Amino acid sequence: MCRGLKFILLISLIAGFFSCEREFVYHGGQEGVALSTDTVMFDTIFTSIGSATQNFLIYNPYDEDLLIDGIELTGGDESSFRLNVNGYAESELTDVRVRANDSLYIFVEVTIDPVHSSSPIVVADSVIISTRAGRQTVKLIAYGQDVILLKKEWLQTQTFTKDKPYLISDYIVVDTTQTLTIEAGARLYFQKDASLLVLGSLKVNGTKEDPVLFASHRLEEWYEDKPGQWGYIHLLPGSSGTTIDYAVIRNGLMGILADSVGLNDDEPLIINNTKIEHISSFGLLAQSAGMKVTNSLFGDCGTHSLAITVGGDYEFTHCTFANYFEWSFRSSPAVFINNYYKDEQGKVNIVPLKNASFRNCIIYGRNVGELGFDLEYPDGDLIGLQPNYLFSSSLLKVTDDMDLSDEDHFVDIIKNEDPFFINSSEYNYQLDTLSVVKDMANPVFASEVTKDILGVSRFDDDGPDMGLYERLEEK
Repeated sequence: MCRGLKFILLISLIAGFFSCEREFVYHGGQEGVALSTDTVMFDTIFTSIGSATQNFLIYNPYDEDLLIDGIELTGGDESSFRLNVNGYAESELTDVRVRANDSLYIFVEVTIDPVHSSSPIVVADSVIISTRAGRQTVKLIAYGQDVILLKKEWLQTQTFTKDKPYLISDYIVVDTTQTLTIEAGARLYFQKDASLLVLGSLKVNGTKEDPVLFASHRLEEWYEDKPGQWGYIHLLPGSSGTTIDYAVIRNGLMGILADSVGLNDDEPLIINNTKIEHISSFGLLAQSAGMKVTNSLFGDCGTHSLAITVGGDYEFTHCTFANYFEWSFRSSPAVFINNYYKDEQGKVNIVPLKNASFRNCIIYGRNVGELGFDLEYPDGDLIGLQPNYLFSSSLLKVTDDMDLSDEDHFVDIIKNEDPFFINSSEYNYQLDTLSVVKDMANPVFASEVTKDILGVSRFDDDGPDMGLYERLEEK
């Protein structure tokens, strides 16, 4: 083929390519563009910390390719908000193309400067979309909150208040012999993998009206029940005197890890009126610990809601262990009890399980059996090494082959009956009017915990109910 013919063919291909390129010359009709929303709302944003990305859509409702004259952030480069359109992070773009009957994503982020105030603030701006029809507006609204930032802090004796939330990165440590007191209404938010480590003492003084919150720093509603977003509360060996009252602990890898605390001459760990839920592994993992727990919920957890391991001394009264974990497959029971460990040579070492008592409790969930044991028994009748556990006046969900006839371990048990929670899928474990546990709790145990977690008396009807909630029928 001659060089002249090759040149002609090349010119023809180039001309054909450009003749097929779309021409965006249509600027829209009188209706303008269609928008997926007229307002983009952000949940509370911590100052200095960027938000999650929100978005909205601009639709081209026409049968012709559309050229939008302009997309502009009203506040310009000084705005707290940022736009990203087609990969361009600009506060103003012109001649934006949208194909016929297609759509365009507008991504929005926000960062709010500190205002040195304990009160939330509102930050607003808007996006203007200009076409032949005129200017259309999408409002941007975010709520900002100043926050106390803590990262790799070793805390001396001090008090956390509810004035401003606390945002924890990496870890904070309550130093040996020191005490962290957390007042009612305080909020502790943890970034990914961050944890609270306690070598000294922890005093959580929430109230029914103002519980103390331990949760993920992601405040959008979608994240509220998602597990595994931060670490856990770790009570380390040597810590002592910890009390937790009216706390909500959620979204962690674990809830509480209690390691060799509350035994011998130390006061037991005290947990009252507390909810631990939306946890990716253990809700409460106890290792050779001593504790007394009342009026508490151990909700959906990826392994055990409660794991008692390597012996210890435990008492649970009017607690609900309800595990309907749905984020992954769970084969482990909600409540698990163990009394030994294996050393490096594989030798079994029994650790005394002095007591594990469950009184007026509910243990239930999605699995066929929600109570499991892994116990070793000593040769002969060695005093102090025989595991001691007792379930009294409680509802238990167990496998059919688990024998509950031994009154040394099981007394007044309701076996495998649905407790009829109001709505377990929405994490509401209050009792329906048809619940089999209504008025079935032991009043002697209930006399030690006369009110439920909501402050309702257990003695204003025919009898106390099992679990942490008391149902009173309207008269």
